[in-house]
Amino acid sequence: MSNLTYEYTDLRSRLETIEWDNAWIEHSENHTAARILHIGDSISVGTRHIGTRVGAGKVLFDNFGTSKAVDNPYFKDAVRLFAAQIEKRNAVIFNNGLHGWHLDDTTEYPEYYEDIVKFLIDNFKGTPVYIVLTTHVRDNERDERVKKRNEAATAIANKYGLGIIDLYSASASDPDFLSGDGVHLTDDGYTALAKTIIESVKEHL
Repeated sequence: MSNLTYEYTDLRSRLETIEWDNAWIEHSENHTAARILHIGDSISVGTRHIGTRVGAGKVLFDNFGTSKAVDNPYFKDAVRLFAAQIEKRNAVIFNNGLHGWHLDDTTEYPEYYEDIVKFLIDNFKGTPVYIVLTTHVRDNERDERVKKRNEAATAIANKYGLGIIDLYSASASDPDFLSGDGVHLTDDGYTALAKTIIESVKEHL
């Protein structure tokens, strides 16, 4: 098994050894604060509570974090079910680049990624959707794949006129932001991500 995520060393497998969903609605009784719905990978899970703290009562982060890759046939249903439970959202932000390593970065990944983006646009009409660039990882080979995926995500965002939140640059700006596993971040790293997100979507908050 790879030590990057819970993926099989044989990347032909569409599922990881541990498949997970982590759903979180922050202060559900609060209907006055702005709310950001972050649909993403484990980085979104790490960011959510720090983002709410950085928001200082004015911005709350709801989160659907998942190991599901963009080609997972249950991805859309899972997001739809979670989002139906939230009455308010000021912005939807999306990243998923640290999963689905069985997908080719230049052909399959962009195709499935765009399909999810179109789903988000259709299902969150009236709410701005942002593309979040995948975060930096310490492994050089895998980081090059992250860059290719971010190029694809940027092209898709531009195609549909969506805002882009550059968490790659934010996470790569300080080597101390990465934790010991070379993938997830320290509290300081997640704080930098949260500030970047809030600044990027502030016009909608």
